[in-house]
Amino acid sequence: MPGEWVGGPGAGRRAGFAFVGRGAELRSLVDTLREGPAVVLVEGEAGLGKSRLLREAATHLEAEGLAVLRGWCHPLREPLPFGPVVDALRDAHALFGPGTRFTPATAVLAPYLPELAGRLPEATEEPGAGPQQQLMQAVHDLLVASGPVVLMVEDLHWADDATRDLLLLLARNPPKGLRLVLTYRAHDLSGARNVLGVPYRRPVGVGGTEITLAPLTEEQVRELAASAIGPAAAARLGRKLFERSGGLPLAAEEDLLVLADRVEDGACTGASSLLEEAGVPRALQEAVNSRVAVLDPGAVAVVEAAAVLAVPTSEEQLALLAGLEDEQAEEALTAALLADVLVERGPGRYGFRHVLARQAVYERIPGPRRRRLHVRAIEALTGRQTPALVQIAHHTRRLGDVTAWLPTARAAADHAVAVGDDGVAAELLQQLLAEAALPSGERARTALELSRIAMYRADSSTSTAVLGRIIADPALPTVVRGEIRFNLSRALVDSSADRSHSVAQMQQAVTELADRPGLAAVAMSALSMVSGRGSRISTTAEDQALMAEAVRTVARSDDPLARATVLTNRITLMGMTGDAKAGELLAELPRSSPDRAVQRECARALYNAAYGAMLRGNDRARALHDEAEEAARRTGYQVIEQGCAVIRLRLDLAEGQWAGLDDRLAAVLPQTAEGTKFRIAALMVRAALEVARGYWGAARQHLATFTTTDEENASWDVGQAGVTLLGRIDLLEGDPEAAWERLRRPLAARRHKGVWVRAHDLTPTAVQAALACGLPAEAERLTDEAATGIEGRDAPAAAAEVLWCRGMTAAATDPLAALAHLTRAQARYEALGRVHTAARVAEQAGCLRLAHEPDEAGHHLRQALDVFTRLGATADAARCRQALRETGVRSPDPGRRHSYGPELSPRERQVAELLATGAGNQAIARVLGLSTRTAEHHVANTLKKLGLRRDQVRDAPGAGGGT
Repeated sequence: MPGEWVGGPGAGRRAGFAFVGRGAELRSLVDTLREGPAVVLVEGEAGLGKSRLLREAATHLEAEGLAVLRGWCHPLREPLPFGPVVDALRDAHALFGPGTRFTPATAVLAPYLPELAGRLPEATEEPGAGPQQQLMQAVHDLLVASGPVVLMVEDLHWADDATRDLLLLLARNPPKGLRLVLTYRAHDLSGARNVLGVPYRRPVGVGGTEITLAPLTEEQVRELAASAIGPAAAARLGRKLFERSGGLPLAAEEDLLVLADRVEDGACTGASSLLEEAGVPRALQEAVNSRVAVLDPGAVAVVEAAAVLAVPTSEEQLALLAGLEDEQAEEALTAALLADVLVERGPGRYGFRHVLARQAVYERIPGPRRRRLHVRAIEALTGRQTPALVQIAHHTRRLGDVTAWLPTARAAADHAVAVGDDGVAAELLQQLLAEAALPSGERARTALELSRIAMYRADSSTSTAVLGRIIADPALPTVVRGEIRFNLSRALVDSSADRSHSVAQMQQAVTELADRPGLAAVAMSALSMVSGRGSRISTTAEDQALMAEAVRTVARSDDPLARATVLTNRITLMGMTGDAKAGELLAELPRSSPDRAVQRECARALYNAAYGAMLRGNDRARALHDEAEEAARRTGYQVIEQGCAVIRLRLDLAEGQWAGLDDRLAAVLPQTAEGTKFRIAALMVRAALEVARGYWGAARQHLATFTTTDEENASWDVGQAGVTLLGRIDLLEGDPEAAWERLRRPLAARRHKGVWVRAHDLTPTAVQAALACGLPAEAERLTDEAATGIEGRDAPAAAAEVLWCRGMTAAATDPLAALAHLTRAQARYEALGRVHTAARVAEQAGCLRLAHEPDEAGHHLRQALDVFTRLGATADAARCRQALRETGVRSPDPGRRHSYGPELSPRERQVAELLATGAGNQAIARVLGLSTRTAEHHVANTLKKLGLRRDQVRDAPGAGGGT
């Protein structure tokens, strides 16, 4: 790496340590941050050097005149909205000149930023916006006023939900001069493991990059050692240091700090044995405590106080816990800083460089002293103007005094609920429920509160496991058990594995909530939207009757949340059946309610409306999705945020926005839990792409959930779509009988339910299968049923499906009428933006014209080929090329008339991609529209150029397909 980036002006606090192994990352970071707006994400495990990288970048950027603000998230946090960002802004006062104008919105920051309080406008009432929204707007406006600035926020895996919301707002709509840098540990992210709580893509016009730090190589560890103990000692000890550290810079530096006093002038006598004595791999505890041990008692007392407090804190707080006078505390803290045991984590706030270092010190504190320090911490934290309730509960629990801990933990949980920090609240409530000494009345109240949180969170598995045990307690009052059971069923309904169980729980809850008309109505309305109840699929009439009863029941309740929830479920059910009045009911949503739970119901109503509009092909789907996503983000409704991410994928698939779709899928999939409907729906998007590309074996693997005869697959929306995709693969592979047999069950469910408005391609695929099996009467009956089922309904996509089916059923007897139907279907699909489906219809129209109008057939086929080629639908394009050859028209082939030498030709790249999925020669021939002999020739050439056997292609870099 160039010398200017090694041990340059940004060398860290540790004298002699070079900045190694991160030159490319530093260049990328600094280059990206020179221009704004920009958003940079830096990911790396604990101890990999994220903070050091940011310090180096800050030094370079500040030298160029760019201001840098830094904030940190902490594992033991108070539910104070935007704490890390507010901490960073305390240093921003120097950025504002005398003429700086602040918007009225910034007035609310005065209590948080005393340095600016005298310059901010007078506070005024802002109708319609909650306190959190006002603060978010204020921070945004303050950053606008600051001009070009870099805001670095570290350890985002510990961020509270409010801070994530703020950072997401800044990342999506950054002020022109803002450069935002966020660090995090991927494995420590909660829930869906999304850095900002939801999938994030930089908006157009916003620069940025993503940096992932890897462990240092052996050579880089040796280079690091040479900077601290000299090249001679580094040459001898480099291998040992690498083995012990595993390339973790933090661990290597800790070893080097131990060795530094034993190595002089390159001599390393005894150094190797010193490392041996520490053990391999050496625990970080020995290295940290070896430096603590040489400190004087006052410095040790400060370090131990910092370890007990667990979060960066002030000198005054450390002095109080350590029992030192001001001058003694200053001297002791200075010694701890010089020894690099503690570091300054922000202006006037001190702590450990890493949580592992803190734990190493904490575990070595003798029990009696540790207890005394916790008592002092409680006294200090309780004495604050605003008590730090979460920290007080933490220290009380560390004392082992359950009687004292229970009320403090309860108070902390109540405060977290009040300010909307569901993550902190859920953790505390789970801890309370795990305590056997919790009184039965408190246990019921705590479980009820946890259930109300669990149904909104994407990462509720721990909570649902706890609640599942609690509802079995016979001491629970029936009504309380009913509400907990119902909330639990709502939390479980997104998991395919628990779906039937959640329905049973919901049914039982209706009975248990008989004395609570509001909640009973909510449970009934929720139950009406579930297809499978008991051992059979309900009819639409039964669903509507149950919903009507829910509407009558909730009319007896004055609970605004119950009313909003029933309204949401009513809108959802009407949307599922294509009732146009569902859109009118959206106007009745209480969007301006100050109740967060009511606003969450509005978010759910908008999401469900967007989902229904997507299935029906209604052009409002995108707008409803965007509104739902914003409402879910604003209210912290994680489940809906995750659902919106998947809807976006499905809309992109349907509308032919395939460029970058694989990357968007790859970003969303890890955020979804195994077995949930969101994971299954996302995998279905991937499978649909694979079907179009000819990766049929891979698609079958991703659709494995739908290979059973489970009742849910027959009635569930995602289930019907998945089974339909499998039926398409059967047809493409030349097995219409298997397709027809597979599709009979979901067709029976659709007939039983009487709902034909959802366009899953089920009807056209089944009609095609029936015709291929010699069942024209069945195909016509199915088409007529679909046409009748959508009469008077909002179902534009299903109407296009009916036209498509009319074209297929008429093809054998009346080709002209068939072509008219197909042409109209193609136009309908194009008007809906469903370009891929429109191209498939155009392909069928072209094939139908082959016998009578080959020139016109060529026009349709070329039209379809252009779309398939643009989308990268390899298998679809190959079918068109094969059909065009039958017309005598040679389609453009990028692989013709070129000599690619040892490089793979475009056709050979397609072959390599199919080989990577495990496809055989016949399958490759079918996908690419080739003869088997030609396919064998291409396979042989491809393997020869790759220098691989067939079974090795899957693992070859760059040879794989979209699997």
